[in-house]
Amino acid sequence: MATENPDTQSLPAKGISKQADQLIRKYAFGSGAFGYLPVPIVDAFGIMALQRKMLFQLAKMYDVPFSRSLAKDLLKTLAGGVVSQTALPMAVKMVPGINILLGSTSMAAIGSASTYAVGKVFQRHFEEGGTLEDFQPEQEKEVFEAELKKGVELTRQKK
Repeated sequence: MATENPDTQSLPAKGISKQADQLIRKYAFGSGAFGYLPVPIVDAFGIMALQRKMLFQLAKMYDVPFSRSLAKDLLKTLAGGVVSQTALPMAVKMVPGINILLGSTSMAAIGSASTYAVGKVFQRHFEEGGTLEDFQPEQEKEVFEAELKKGVELTRQKK
């Protein structure tokens, strides 16, 4: 868990929390758009790239040092369970005829919801004074799952 940093306690009051919320939503919907790409695997790489970029932007916003390789490892560990959920939509995209409708819709929803969850978990961590260095993905799994459900609801509302 993050250690409390007195200097960051006032960050949300300064509007950073609201800006972070807007940033997370922007990247979540961008990730959803990648899910509609008809080419399997390209969509997943696009979503992962957007998540890393979002994490970079959040770290910058909260004045947290950023390491691309550490961020990549943390994202893989945190969202690892979502990867198994992307296997079916990717496989469906390989079947001629139904690929775009079913596979793309599923991948778009998964991409959007998982990006939202990743963003919210790191937003919370940074607001508590945490950094990438002290982030413990295993300890954040429950929070991630709860935020993933919220992300799914957000995706449904935007349809």
